[in-house]
Amino acid sequence: MSKADAVEALEKLGLRTYEAQCFVALTQLSEGTANEISRVADVPQSRVYDVVDRLHRLGLVDVQESDPRRYAVVPVDVARERLRQEYRDHLETAAAHLQELEQRTVDEDGVWQVASQRDVDNRTRTALEEATSELYLLAADGSVLSPSLLERLASARDRNVAVFVEVPSAVDRRRVHNEMPAAAVAVSEFAFDAHVRPGRSIGRLVLVDRKTVVLSALSSGLVPDERTEVGIWASERAHGLVGWFRYVLEQRLARLEFVTGDDPRSGDVTGECETCEE
Repeated sequence: MSKADAVEALEKLGLRTYEAQCFVALTQLSEGTANEISRVADVPQSRVYDVVDRLHRLGLVDVQESDPRRYAVVPVDVARERLRQEYRDHLETAAAHLQELEQRTVDEDGVWQVASQRDVDNRTRTALEEATSELYLLAADGSVLSPSLLERLASARDRNVAVFVEVPSAVDRRRVHNEMPAAAVAVSEFAFDAHVRPGRSIGRLVLVDRKTVVLSALSSGLVPDERTEVGIWASERAHGLVGWFRYVLEQRLARLEFVTGDDPRSGDVTGECETCEE
């Protein structure tokens, strides 16, 4: 790592540019006067005094009362812990102030766009964590059944939430049952491939307690074989979108054959054996 990289990394941790430059210079010198720090850090000597005093208050620099005054940097491991604590303290303070100021004025009786896969995951996680009685997941593509999603489904099941999962294949059904034997899982009869457009396919449908819905689609990224996920979410029983999907859910629960992991039918992989040859 270059000197410039070290300065940039320290700036990202909250140090000002001159502070980062002086700290890196002292790390190289081990100890030195303001004049020596100025020459190595390329910081005006008139600024070095104030800058190093702040580093001293942060616990990153020790001061020797001599003539001229000398400064010594603390060991890197000590500096790392003090910066980590400083960052953590600022984060906790910011979070506390934001919680005091927070007002939930968002009208959740609407449809909201979710702009990235991380946002889709976060919105799905929030919905699953808020589930109290029932959740339904339709995974049109097995790739959305990430370990973190399966873990959150299992956590909901442990809270005695009824979990219904619709998957595209028997192989995916086994994956779900490996994590949640008690979950009710059905292999979908949807021909998902028929709804795939160039660069875009169906992702997930989540319906929680029949009042919150998360929908997503998968699209091709810039890198070959890379896919991104975008979607929408809506909440409240009064919203028309949620009402439609509540109706669809009721119809599918009545029509599909949902089985648990201890049901012999859950092991039926007819026509989907991954190791069999014709």
